[in-house]
Amino acid sequence: MFMLRCVQCGISISDLELLSIGMVNDMFIELKNDDYDYPKIATQADIDAL
Repeated sequence: MFMLRCVQCGISISDLELLSIGMVNDMFIELKNDDYDYPKIATQADIDAL
């Protein structure tokens, strides 16, 4: 599963020498967060209402 995540993030075998498992997991999470289509984006008015 770890190697699948690496391929999905575009990480090569040689790059794995420089990265920890946690860093790869963080990169994968950020990749999926960037791809997610949020149904509503908060506006400044929403933040002010808090």
